[in-house]
Amino acid sequence: MKGKKFIIAVSFLCILSLGSGAEGYSKSPGYIDNISIQSGNLNTKVVLESASGLSILDSFYLKEFPATIAVDIDKIQYGQKPKISPEKSSLIKNIKFEEREGNRLRLLLDVKEKVPYRIYSSQNNTIIELNQFQKARSGYNFDPDVKSAIENQQASSVYLKDINITTSNERVDITADLTGTTIPNVFVLNNPLRLVIDLHNTLFSKKPSNYSIQKFGVKKLRAAQFQVSDPYTITRMVYDLNEPMFYSLDNRNDKLTISFYADSVPEKEKTEADLPVEKTKPEVAEKQPVKTNPDIPEPKKAQSSKEIEQAPPVQQFGRKTLADSEKKYTGSLLSLRFKDAELQAVIFYLAEHAGLNVTLDPGVTGSVNISWVDVPWDQALDLILKQNSMGYAIDGNILRVAPITVLTREREQLQKLRESQELSGILITRTYTLSYSKASDVQALLSSKISSRGELIIDPRTNTLIITDVEDTIALLEKLIDLFDTPTPQVSIEARIVEASSNFVRNLGVQWGWRGMSDPFYGNQTSLQFPNSIQADGALIPQGIVTKGVGGPLGGYGINLPAPSFSTAIGLSMANVLDTFRLDMALTALETSGTGRIISAPKVTTQNNMEAQIIQGRRIPVQTVANFTVTTRYVNAALELIATPQITAEGTIIMTIQIRNNAADFANLVNGIPPITTQSAQTTVMIPDGGTTVIGGIYRTEDSITREKLPLLHKIPILGNLFKSFARTKQNRELLIFITPRIIK
Repeated sequence: MKGKKFIIAVSFLCILSLGSGAEGYSKSPGYIDNISIQSGNLNTKVVLESASGLSILDSFYLKEFPATIAVDIDKIQYGQKPKISPEKSSLIKNIKFEEREGNRLRLLLDVKEKVPYRIYSSQNNTIIELNQFQKARSGYNFDPDVKSAIENQQASSVYLKDINITTSNERVDITADLTGTTIPNVFVLNNPLRLVIDLHNTLFSKKPSNYSIQKFGVKKLRAAQFQVSDPYTITRMVYDLNEPMFYSLDNRNDKLTISFYADSVPEKEKTEADLPVEKTKPEVAEKQPVKTNPDIPEPKKAQSSKEIEQAPPVQQFGRKTLADSEKKYTGSLLSLRFKDAELQAVIFYLAEHAGLNVTLDPGVTGSVNISWVDVPWDQALDLILKQNSMGYAIDGNILRVAPITVLTREREQLQKLRESQELSGILITRTYTLSYSKASDVQALLSSKISSRGELIIDPRTNTLIITDVEDTIALLEKLIDLFDTPTPQVSIEARIVEASSNFVRNLGVQWGWRGMSDPFYGNQTSLQFPNSIQADGALIPQGIVTKGVGGPLGGYGINLPAPSFSTAIGLSMANVLDTFRLDMALTALETSGTGRIISAPKVTTQNNMEAQIIQGRRIPVQTVANFTVTTRYVNAALELIATPQITAEGTIIMTIQIRNNAADFANLVNGIPPITTQSAQTTVMIPDGGTTVIGGIYRTEDSITREKLPLLHKIPILGNLFKSFARTKQNRELLIFITPRIIK
C-alpha cells in the first residue's frame, strides 16, 4: 500500500514537472522506443527514448556484479524490443533488459570500470550520464552542451555567495547560493576519486574553503576560484569520494544543489533535474563462485591530494615510472567460497574466467578453503597459489602453474643466462646530442646505470654523450636521457616596491625687545640726585647669535624665540617723539604639508631553479686606510632584486626572494661619504602562477613637538604667549613590497 502511494506521488511530481516546461514523466505504461549512446570526452550518455517520460524506481551498482548498473523502470511493457544504436563506447560494454513483476523492467548497463553517474530527463528522453575518469592533462575539456551554452550566455558574471550543507538519514544536500543562473561542467578525476563541478562565468566571493562532510561516501568538499579570466571565470567545487556512486544535480535560478544518497538513490522528494526514484534494497549476492565481467582496471590507491585540481603548466613535473617492481592487481572482481576444493579445479575456474589457457607442472596439488567477496581474480590466484607454495607465469594467453622451487630454479638459471649475455653480449655505441641539459650534468646522473662493461664519456664542445653498452642497458639510459633533456621552464618575476610618505610642519615664534632712556640730554632726567639718568635695554641679544630670526631697528631682542624655520614674518617697531623709548616685536610662522609616492618595479626572467639578479642605482666608493694602504671598496646604493624560483607539480611557484632598496643620503655626509638608507626584505614564499602576494611592509610614524619658553612668565594667561615658541613636525612613511611570478608558457 505504501508503494502504491509513492508511485501516485511520483506521478503527481511528473505532471508538475511537465507543467513547469522543463522535464516531465508519464504515469501510464509505455515503451522504450530506442536506446542510443553518446560518447564524449567527459561522459558517456545512454539516452532512453520514449513517447512519454519514464518513472525510475531505483538505481544502484549490483553487489554480485560490481561493474553493472541496475536501473529499475516502472510501468514499462516489454512488448516491443528496443533498438540499440550501433555507436561504440569506450565505457559501456553491454546493455540488456530483465523483465520484472508488475510491468517493470530492469535495465542492466555493463561498464568497463565503476564511475559516478546521474539520471535526469530532457523532454521525453531519460538520460543516464556516466562520468568518465579524466586521466589526460593536455588541456581543459568541455561537455559539448556546456560549451554551446557558455558561448550563447551573456558575459556578465554570477557570484557564489555561500555554500550550505544539510544532511538527513537518507541523503546529504550541498547547496551553492548564487546571484543568478550558472552553467556547470561536470567531470571526474581519479587517484584519488573526485567529482569536480566547474561553474562557468562565476566568481567565488569567499576565500578557498574546505567543508568536512564524512557521510554517504563523501569525505569533503573544497571550493575556490579556479580561473579568473582567459576566457572564462570558473569557480571549482571538488567532492572527494570514497567510491563511484549515484548523485543528482539540480540547477535552478540562483541555487545549485548536489545530492548524495545513503544507499543508492533518494526516497522522498526529487528535483526537477533528476528522475523521481523509489528506494528499494538491492539483492544480496549469493555466497558461491560467480563469474563477473572481464578484466576491469580499478583506480589506483591515492598518493596525494590537492585543494583545487588543475593541470600542471609543464608536463615534465608529472610522475613518470621507468621501472616499477610493485605488483598491482587489475582483474575483475569475484566473490568466491570454496571448502576443501581441489587446487587444480580452482585454477581451471579462474583461468576460464580470465580467458586464459592453462598448463600445470607435475607436483601441482593442494586444497583450497576460502570465503572472499569482491576480490580481483589475479589477486585471488596469487594468494591461492602462495598458500600452496605454488607460483605462476603468464606467457601470452597461457597460464603456467608450477611449484615455487621449480620456478625459482628456472629464474636463477635465466638470471645467469642474462648475466652471461651481458658479459658476452654485443656492445653498442650510440651518441646523444643534448639540447637543453649539460652533458656533464647528465653524465653524473647516468653513471650509476652503466653496466660493468659499459662506458660513458662526453664531448663538451658539442654537448654530446657517447655511450657504449649492451642493448638492454642502453634502452634504459635512453629513457633517462629523454627525461633529463627537456626544456626548463622560465619564470618572469616582477616586484613592486611602493613607498608612500606624508609630512606636516607647523612653527610659531615671537621676538620682542625694548629700549628706554632717561637722560638730561633729552630733558627727561629724573628729579633725583641718584639716579639722575637711567637707560634700560631689552635688546641685548643680537639677532642671529642664539636663534636665527627677524632683524629690527634695535639690532636685537630681549625675548628672542623665533620659529625654527618660517616663511611668514610680521615686524612691529614703535617709539616716542624723542626716541627715548622704543618697542620692537616680530612674529614668525610656518606651516607646510606634503605627500609623496614612489613606485619601483624591477622585473627579471630566469629559468626554473636558477638564481636571477637585477640591480639599478649607484655604487658609492668608500676608502679605508690600514697600514698606510688606501683601499677603495664600492657599496651599492641601488634597487636590487635577487630571486630563485622553483615550479611545483601543482603549478605553484616557491621563491626565495631578497629585495633591497638602498639610497644614498647626500644631505648627511660623513667625511664626504653619504650614509646608506636601507630598505630590504628576505623570505621564501609559495605563490600561484600569476598571483600576487605582499612579502613585506613597514609603517613608520614620527610626531615631534618642541616648545621654547621663558620660565614662569610663559604661564601668564594670554600674555604668556609672548614668552614662548611652538614647533611641530609630523611624518608618516609606508613601505609595501609586492611580488608576482608568472610561468612563461
